Amino acid sequence: MIENIVDYLYQIPRFARTGGLEQTRERLRILGSPEKSFHYIHIAGTNGKGSTCAYMESALRHMGYKTGLFTSPHLVRINERIRINNEEITDEAFADAFYKVKALIDRQAAEGIPHPTFFEFIYLMAMCAFKEAGIEYGIIETGLGGRMDLTNAVEKPDLTLITSISLDHTAILGDSIDKIAAEKAGIIKKEVPIVFLDKEKAVTRVICEKAEQMGSARFPVQMQWTKNFSVKSGKIHFSCQSPYFEDEDMTLNTVGLYQVENACLARTGLEILRQEGKLSMPEADFVRSVREGMEDMVWPGRMEMVLDNVYVDGAHNDDGIRELVHSVEDVFEGQDIYLVFAVAEDKDYQEMIHHLSQIRQLKGVIITEINNGRRRDFHEVMDIFKKNWHGRIQGTYNVNEAIMTGQEWKGKDGILICTGSLYLVGHVKEILGGI
Repeated sequence: MIENIVDYLYQIPRFARTGGLEQTRERLRILGSPEKSFHYIHIAGTNGKGSTCAYMESALRHMGYKTGLFTSPHLVRINERIRINNEEITDEAFADAFYKVKALIDRQAAEGIPHPTFFEFIYLMAMCAFKEAGIEYGIIETGLGGRMDLTNAVEKPDLTLITSISLDHTAILGDSIDKIAAEKAGIIKKEVPIVFLDKEKAVTRVICEKAEQMGSARFPVQMQWTKNFSVKSGKIHFSCQSPYFEDEDMTLNTVGLYQVENACLARTGLEILRQEGKLSMPEADFVRSVREGMEDMVWPGRMEMVLDNVYVDGAHNDDGIRELVHSVEDVFEGQDIYLVFAVAEDKDYQEMIHHLSQIRQLKGVIITEINNGRRRDFHEVMDIFKKNWHGRIQGTYNVNEAIMTGQEWKGKDGILICTGSLYLVGHVKEILGGI
């Protein structure tokens, strides 16, 4: 049964056209406004929004709250997109949510109302599933952009949060940082607090202007507040000296240094919820739960070790790759690095390759292709790599072969990193048994 449902969902892009935010709001209303049954935390950004969602979810769960987490894309199973208390939604609950939404869509189809997109259908399912499960906090990641993203149909979230912003999906969101920031800032709602990464002056200006228009309290987060970094036994240790809370030592269960800014954003968001009276518990218990939740969180596909010295990282744009390179050079200093790389056709892969070629310890690269219609031909990618880097390069259509070659090249002591696309990460994890 679940296979038929998934097949149906995957067919949707062929015939769907969105009816926009008003149509989504109307569908939510008919479904009983499930998004109003829990505290709605809305997170947008170019990079890091999924991880930031996961840090907040883990901390809230450690506080004893029942949580819902809605993210995309999935890596192996579509159920990953909808999580209750960090557990993938069961096939039974997935089917129940599907048929609730499908019944509504069928009724509307008879009235000539357009079928929802794949993303809207899954989003509506998530809201129904969250209400049915009785969650207390829902952490919702935007799909693309923010202003017109269908997750933005919510009227009054409890908190909005914007992570790192860079150039990506420029054909849809705009060809400048200012334009993309304006789209992301579209999630800011009237008198709803906004937490954001204060990293790019242009981005900060756009977000602050929008927040002022909406009368929303602003809480910028600066990375200068983080000190005393160390990486030991696969974990990052650091301290955060924030103006919003007492100085805290934190530990993250990752070697991806870029996760520090996502954790700080999440920590600040949780603090604002506490100060607003949305999290009622003694401060000492709150701080302990946050610390434990942050350390326990493992986000699939972000510097995730899937085998000994084999990592997958879903960096898929210029900014994400630069952060990956920074982590690799700091954490694996003195170790030989090998890459398996694939990229989608709509990405600026030339800039990504330029940054990857700067890895000082880089010893070998295997170029392959993602397993869907958005693939970029590996021969084109190899040509660009060879212009930027003159080391050992090989190409193959077959991801399995690419992984085997990478493992052979790295030997016992080298590091293999599979990156360039979340689709590649999902394929690698599927090949290795969905771990």
